[in-house]
Amino acid sequence: METRPSLPWNGGGGYWPITYKLPPLSALRVFEAAGRCGGFTAAAAELGVTPSAVSHGVRTLEDALGVPLFHRDQRGMRLTPAGEKLLREASRAFEGLARCVESLTGSTTRRRLTGSVAPTFATGWLLPRLVDLRRQYPSLDLAISTEREHVELGDGRFDFAIRMAAAPVGPAEWHRLVPVGLVPVAAPDCRLSLPEALRRLPAIHVTAAGEDWAAWAPLRSLPTPDPSRGLHFDTVQLALNAAAQGLGLALARLPVCAEDIAAGRVRALDEPVEGSTAYWLVTRPGLLRQREGRLFAAWLREQLDSVTPAV
Repeated sequence: METRPSLPWNGGGGYWPITYKLPPLSALRVFEAAGRCGGFTAAAAELGVTPSAVSHGVRTLEDALGVPLFHRDQRGMRLTPAGEKLLREASRAFEGLARCVESLTGSTTRRRLTGSVAPTFATGWLLPRLVDLRRQYPSLDLAISTEREHVELGDGRFDFAIRMAAAPVGPAEWHRLVPVGLVPVAAPDCRLSLPEALRRLPAIHVTAAGEDWAAWAPLRSLPTPDPSRGLHFDTVQLALNAAAQGLGLALARLPVCAEDIAAGRVRALDEPVEGSTAYWLVTRPGLLRQREGRLFAAWLREQLDSVTPAV
């Protein structure tokens, strides 16, 4: 027996037609991309059109609705309260339609997030855990860059960055992940106490780090190692490898270096202390309103919570 969709009965032997009063769907799609991506340039890159086409689509939608959806001023562009409300519902609707189409066709849309990650975090912490990410979310792909360059998260090149910093910097959305723990480490066969190691071993310095020996020493009420002695490297991983080979005393960062200590590749000479910096997930505006962004952020926090020791 044929079934009808649930439609309102008109009392006269028929059904009232349902007419949805909607703005142009093409303009709504452009607006959703602009709001989710945090700007016209990033939305244009996603949609394969020009930024001016995105701007025109948003203007068309604003004219159709009779309300502004973006504030436009010297500080750039940001959603109005009406824009935030519409984006929330539009994103939910498009996401639901996409999942419905996937279930009907049996196909899965592959989603890729592009990120800029500090080299030591990428190789020492993130890479060993990507097997778990792939197992949980097989359709989510990552493209990771470890170049030491300033990243603009609104130009369409990157969706996120993982950075070590004391506080948020710039207009992107900053989400604090975990504090950085600092602990001196030496070669596995080193049997010196911390005071002895500081007197007898040269310190290994990380030139690109936000905080190094000069930040750690006051936290332990100890003298700062002489910066003119010892080796200097531009990554924590190189400093850690040098310490493992008996070339001096390095300052490990937790949680990134936790597995090196647990596996015995280096020996911790002290308890970790919390510095002034933390690891942050920095995202382009709107990424966490996007399903893949929410999944990645939740997975990242889950992994950090499961392995990060108390500092």
